[in-house]
Amino acid sequence: MLQEGVPAKGGNDRKEIISSLLTYGTLGIEMGVSLAIGLGIGYYLDRYFGTSPILTLIFMVFGIVAGMRRVYTLWKKMERDDEGDDSRRHREN
Repeated sequence: MLQEGVPAKGGNDRKEIISSLLTYGTLGIEMGVSLAIGLGIGYYLDRYFGTSPILTLIFMVFGIVAGMRRVYTLWKKMERDDEGDDSRRHREN
């Protein structure tokens, strides 16, 4: 839908927006899966070695760290993309 006074976006911009939405939309799933994998590995190792709940807690922390690492990398990517967009806007004006 076009708005008055707003230029129509090209197909490339639309692809970038959809790509960003898909990337950030899967973030919650990635964090949940990281945590579940860490808990699963820790639980089964605890059952095997009889060390309950030590390894479950350790691998849960590993899962949380893996999820937070993904959030951090996406945050940095978003900052780089914003800086690139700002420099492109300045060159166009």
